[in-house]
Amino acid sequence: MNTKKRSRLRRFTTVLLILVPPLLAIAGLWTWVEYRAIDAVLVEKFAGRRWDFPSKVYTDTYTVYPGLVLGEGFERRLHSLGYLRVQAVPTRRGQYRVSEVPSRIDLYLTAFEYPARRENGRLIEIALDANSAVASLREMPTGKRLSTFVLEPTLLAGLHGELREDRHEMKIDEVPLPLVRSVLAVEDRRFFEHPGVDARGLARAFFVNLFAGRVRQGGSTLTQQLMKNFFLTEERTISRKLREAAMAIVAERRFTKLEILEAYMNEIYLGQRGSVGIHGMWEASRFYFGREPAELTLGQLATLAGMIRAPNYYSPHEHPERARERRDVVLSLLSEQGEIDIDAYRAAAVEPIDTVPAVTATQNGLHFVDFVREELKENYPADVLTTEGFTILTSLDPELQAFAVEAVADGLRRIEETPGRPEAPSDARLEAALIATNPRTGAILAMVGGRDYKQSQFNRAVQGRRQPGSVFKPVVMLAALGSERVGRVHFLPTTIVPDAPFVWEYEKGMKTWRPENYGDEYNGGVAIRDALQFSVNTVTARIARDVGIEAVRDLAMRLGVEPGIPALPSISLGSWEVSPFEMAQVYGVFANSGFLAKPLAVRSVVDRSGSAVEGNAIKIERRIPATDAYLITQLLEGAVERGTGRSVRRYGFTAPAAGKTGSTNELHDAWFVGYTPDLLCVVWVGYDRDVRLGLTGSRAALPIWTQFMKDAIEGRPQPGFRPPPGVLVENVDPVTGLLASSDCGPGVPTAFLEGEEPQHYCHRRDLEVRRNANGGRIDDRGRDGDQDLGRAPRTGAGRVDPGSRDRYDESNVYLFE
Repeated sequence: MNTKKRSRLRRFTTVLLILVPPLLAIAGLWTWVEYRAIDAVLVEKFAGRRWDFPSKVYTDTYTVYPGLVLGEGFERRLHSLGYLRVQAVPTRRGQYRVSEVPSRIDLYLTAFEYPARRENGRLIEIALDANSAVASLREMPTGKRLSTFVLEPTLLAGLHGELREDRHEMKIDEVPLPLVRSVLAVEDRRFFEHPGVDARGLARAFFVNLFAGRVRQGGSTLTQQLMKNFFLTEERTISRKLREAAMAIVAERRFTKLEILEAYMNEIYLGQRGSVGIHGMWEASRFYFGREPAELTLGQLATLAGMIRAPNYYSPHEHPERARERRDVVLSLLSEQGEIDIDAYRAAAVEPIDTVPAVTATQNGLHFVDFVREELKENYPADVLTTEGFTILTSLDPELQAFAVEAVADGLRRIEETPGRPEAPSDARLEAALIATNPRTGAILAMVGGRDYKQSQFNRAVQGRRQPGSVFKPVVMLAALGSERVGRVHFLPTTIVPDAPFVWEYEKGMKTWRPENYGDEYNGGVAIRDALQFSVNTVTARIARDVGIEAVRDLAMRLGVEPGIPALPSISLGSWEVSPFEMAQVYGVFANSGFLAKPLAVRSVVDRSGSAVEGNAIKIERRIPATDAYLITQLLEGAVERGTGRSVRRYGFTAPAAGKTGSTNELHDAWFVGYTPDLLCVVWVGYDRDVRLGLTGSRAALPIWTQFMKDAIEGRPQPGFRPPPGVLVENVDPVTGLLASSDCGPGVPTAFLEGEEPQHYCHRRDLEVRRNANGGRIDDRGRDGDQDLGRAPRTGAGRVDPGSRDRYDESNVYLFE
C-alpha cells in the first residue's frame, strides 16, 4: 500500500473515531426519547380512558299479562329486539316459537337488568285464547304460573360524539376461553411467546403468500394490530409499519399479555350497525347472535374470530356462506393446533349460521330523542352524554310510536289527495304533529314532530306554536262552570246564552273585538253544553266576557299553558299560540280528575356499572277540583257523541272518549284533542308558513287521531269515565233543560255540580213554551264545519236557577268548530 493510500485510511479512521461516538450517542438519545414518548402515550391510553362510550336511549319496557291481546305488533316487537323465530322449542335466549294448535308462544327471554327491572332469561309459555289474548303465563320447565313478565326496551338511538362507535367493555375473565383460542389461532398463534413482533410469523407469512401468489396470511401480531387501531392510520407505508412494530415492543414491555388481550377484545372492529361501527367481541356477539359471548356456541365464537380479517366481507348478516367458510377455517386451525377434539370440530362445523335480525336503532322516534337530549342537558353536559355510556330509559312505547308515525303518514296522504283544497306554494310542505300521553302518569308514549325527520328536525309537537282555535274553549267553559267560581259570573251547563253578533269593548272602551260564527249563522240562544259541543263562537266569547278574561287567562296557565298569555278577548277563541305539548297538559288535567301529571320522558339514567344515576318518579299536582274536571270531560264526551267530533264514531272508534276539534282563521290550522281515561292524544295539521290548509279540524286532524287511537287501544279493556263524588249526571230534556220525561222524549245525559241539577220533570206544556220563546225549531242544514274567527267577543249570560233553563233541540243546532 503506498503512502498516499495509508494517509487516506488514517484520516478516514480518525473521522470515524470522531463522529461515530456522537452519532451513536445521538441515536441512543433519540431511541430513548422515542421510547419514553411511546411509553408515555401507551401508559396514558391504557391507564386512562381507552374509549368513549356513547349513551343509548331506549324505549320503555313492555309488560305482558293475562288478558293482553298480542296482535301482529307483538311479533314485530320481538323482531325489533333481535329475537329469532325457530320451529322447535327454544333452547337459547333470544329465540321464540309460535304454535297454532294449541295456540301459544314459547319465548326464551333475553337477560337484562335495569333499576326496578331485572330478567335473568327464562323460557316462558304464553297460552293464547281464540282472540289472541293471553290466557295464561307459565315459566318452563317448572310450570310455575306467572302474573306478568317484562320484555326489554327497544333501542331508539345512540348519543354519539365525533366517533360513531358502539362497544361494551369486557374484562378478560369475562371472555370465553374458546373465543380466546379462536382469535389466537387465526390471528396470532404465538401471542404468548413473541415480544410484540413475531419474526417467525413474518417469515412464515412471507413464504405462504409468495407460494400462494396472493395475501393469505398477515404478519402483524395481535399487539401490532392493537397499536395500529389505537394510534395509527390505515396507510401502508414502511414508516408506519416500523412505528407499529416499535409501539408493539414497548407495549409488551410495559403491559401484561392479558392486559393487551383484553384491550384487543374490546377494540377490534367487527362490522356496521347502520352508520355506527361495531367494536369489540361483546357488541358483535349481541349484534349478530343476540346473546353475550359466554352464551355462544363454539361455531358462533369461531365465526366472530374469523370476521376480524374483513368484517363486512365475512358478515354473517350479509354473506352467510362466506362467514361459514371462514368459520370452518378457524375450526380447522383449532383442530390442527390441538385446541379442540374431532367431535367438537364436527359438531361446530355443522352448525347453521343462525343470526338474529340486524337490529338498528329505530328511526320512528328521532324527534322524541331530540326532546330527551334537550331535557338531559339540564343535568348532563353534551360531552358526558357522548362519552359516559349511560343507559337512558324513556317512557316511549315503540308500538304506539309506530302507530303514530303510520297514522300521520296516512292522514297527510289522504289530505293531499283531497279534491278542492287550496293550492299551496310548491315550496310549502304539509306538516303534522302528534303527541300521546298517559294522563294519569304524564308519560309521553308517542311523539311525531313532523312528517320526515331527515327533511326537518323541527319538533312541531313541542317547539311549534300555533293558534289552537276551538280546542281552547274548554278552558273558558271551566271558568264558567267550575265549583271554584273563579270568574265574576257562574253558569250551569243548561244556561242559555244569546247567540248573536256583538261588540266587546276592552281597555276602557278604547278597543273593540267582534266575534263571529262560522258562516255568519246564528241561533238566537244556545245552552252552554251545546255551545261547547257544537263549538259556537259568539256564545263562548260572551261567556268569557262575563266571567272575565283575566280569570280565563289565569286558569289556562294553571292548567299548563306557558306564562305570558295576554288578557285579550280573542284568547277565548284560541288566538294565543300554544304548542301541542301544552295542550296535552291542559287536557291531561281534565282526563286525570283535576291532577296535572308532569310530562315524563326520561324514566331513569343508568351508568355502565348498572347503578342508577337518575330516576324520575311520577309527579302529580292537583290543579282543579275533580268535580270540575269531570264537568268538562262529560261535555267533551258529548262533542264526540253528538257535536263536531262525532266523526270519531263514524270512523269506527267505539271506546268511551272525550274530545274537541279546533280550526283557526281562514282554516290555516286544524286540531283535534281527545282522550280516554288512560290515553290522551293531540294532533295538529297545517303548514310551517302562513299557508291556508282549507280543511277543518274534523276533516284534517280528527281522522289521524282516530286511526292512532283505534290501533293504540286494540285489545285493551276500556273503562268509561266515572263521575266523582259531588257530581250528579241527570238525563235532561234537550229543549227545556228540565229532567227528561216520557212527555218530552229522550233526554241527554248532563253532569251538574251537586245541588245545581234540575228539580222538575219536563211536561209537554214546558216544551211548547220553550219552543215558542225561541221562535220555533231551527233547520238542520247538515253542517260539519268548524272554525274560530278571532276578532272580538262577550255579552251577558247570568245564572239561571235549576229547572228553568231554555234549550234548543241539539239535533237542530248548526255545527261550528
